[in-house]
Amino acid sequence: MQRFVILMYHMVSEPKTAAEIKYACRPKQFEQHLQMLLNEGFKPVSIGAIEDYYINHTPLPDKAFLITLDDGFEDNYSNAFPILRRYQIPAIIYLATGLVGKTNQWMSAPTFSKRKMLSWAQIKEMASQGIDFGSHTVNHPALTELDDESVCKELVQSKKIIEEQLGVACSHFAYPFGLLNERTRELVQQASFKTACTTRSGFNNAARDPLMLHRIEVYGDDSAWKLKQKIGFGMNDASWFFPLKYYSSRLLARIC
Repeated sequence: MQRFVILMYHMVSEPKTAAEIKYACRPKQFEQHLQMLLNEGFKPVSIGAIEDYYINHTPLPDKAFLITLDDGFEDNYSNAFPILRRYQIPAIIYLATGLVGKTNQWMSAPTFSKRKMLSWAQIKEMASQGIDFGSHTVNHPALTELDDESVCKELVQSKKIIEEQLGVACSHFAYPFGLLNERTRELVQQASFKTACTTRSGFNNAARDPLMLHRIEVYGDDSAWKLKQKIGFGMNDASWFFPLKYYSSRLLARIC
């Protein structure tokens, strides 16, 4: 069965605190990741192609991958956007619409530094040049901690704002913090989203629920070889010893 991977980034900039090392990928490293993917024969696809794959059963290329960026940090425009354009790689940015033009106020200081978020002018410029935008709610809350009415407001209002600002349908969603349950998924479907990304690691294929897509989380200190290994095994774990553990466990399972 054909499979594809979705890669999850956040910031594309220098980490300013120890905690940010997991979420802030240096621009040079981000470019190295893209170069490795292309050199290894991976084919970039858009979120629209993923939607067509599930709704219209349109095949994806072999070794397809999708770049996603969560939250909507300003460095997505200043650092990631020029690199994506250089290599002609599509991507989708999931926006917390209530934070557009503001700062990352949901991230606790001093664990995380104060960061600017994208402005609508920057978002519109990127959208005009092939970058897609999806919803990441209005305020970036943990949806599983809210009642149904509050969850619906976060979903519907964020979707509406993006559609009004960009003049196109907003059909794609990413769960803040990766938190969801069965009810959350139902509400996302009721809000007319066609795809939704989790933070669960793994490959995607035709059997995957398009409202519970899996992603490989790319850490800020992941080298190109680590990312290659993550994609190869469909896991967030990346170490010199992981392949040995993986194949040893498979061998033992066969023997037993």
